[in-house]
Amino acid sequence: MKRVIIEKHGGQEALSFQDSDIPEPGPGEVRVKLKTMALNHLDLWVRRGVQGHRFPLPIVPGCDGAGIIDAVGEGVPKELLNMETLFSPGFSCGQCQHCMNNDDPLCAKYGILGETCDGTCSEFVIVRQQQCLPKPSSVSWEEAAAFPLSSVTSASMLEKANLKTGETLLVIAGTSGVGSMAVQMGKMRGSHVIATGSTEEKRDKAIDLGADHTIDPSQEQWWKTVKQITNGNGADVIFENVGEATWEQSLLALAKGGRLTTCGATTGSTVSIELKRLFFKNQQIIGSTMGSRKLLKDLLEPFAQRKLVPLIDGVYPFKDLVAAHERMESRQSIGKIVIRF
Repeated sequence: MKRVIIEKHGGQEALSFQDSDIPEPGPGEVRVKLKTMALNHLDLWVRRGVQGHRFPLPIVPGCDGAGIIDAVGEGVPKELLNMETLFSPGFSCGQCQHCMNNDDPLCAKYGILGETCDGTCSEFVIVRQQQCLPKPSSVSWEEAAAFPLSSVTSASMLEKANLKTGETLLVIAGTSGVGSMAVQMGKMRGSHVIATGSTEEKRDKAIDLGADHTIDPSQEQWWKTVKQITNGNGADVIFENVGEATWEQSLLALAKGGRLTTCGATTGSTVSIELKRLFFKNQQIIGSTMGSRKLLKDLLEPFAQRKLVPLIDGVYPFKDLVAAHERMESRQSIGKIVIRF
């Protein structure tokens, strides 16, 4: 089989195509013949390396994917053979208190495909049976691959922020993978949605997704526009995934009693906070990573009903994975980038 492996951190040259034996599933595992996989910023971090974090190199990157189960290991029902599946990128022990409470990402043994073990940049992938979920027949293979990580991450963030009907949600980078999901989920919850977009095309796409207003984050003091839109109140919930470049203005745009939830730092992770403003205004900052398998399973219904539709920037053949990475790094993409095998 063909796969891409990272042996040493670096630029796009670190993506190495290799021929490898087709793996066999172990006890409790299944083998999936992939139809599609989708890129995430996690793939860039794994490729480039992150200061202070050690990835288990060599590693096959990629955490999102969809395909057909073509082999099962010991203890796995044979009925799963030939099932069309998408799968949870994250996995945990399933037995600790965190797992019992559906807080999978807090499990001491939590891992993510393509970060802690080999992932989906491969024609075949081994995953645990518990990770597999049935692919809805109403969605395409491309949509199935683009859905899991961005949807479960966004839903978890909005749940933690306790977004309520009638509140204002500000989505930073409203046409990113997670941002485009947050816009749709915000409207499903009955909130008033404002989205930022760095180009007119991105802002138009955010409107298509359901955003009520859009803002160009390159304008000076764009947080004042948020205040104007909200009659001086600010946003009740801010969905952050950019980091340094937008952090200060995001906090300035936050309402009294507001909640800022963050899952990413694509422009840098070192930020400052004015503590007096934070506690005098009774504001909250909430960190979030991924989401539970149960939450992803619950999202399959609105996905199947096409109430949630992944925004896809483009589809590349597997042989053009390097070009796909280049597209993602350009920051010009609108939505998810999908690879077809």
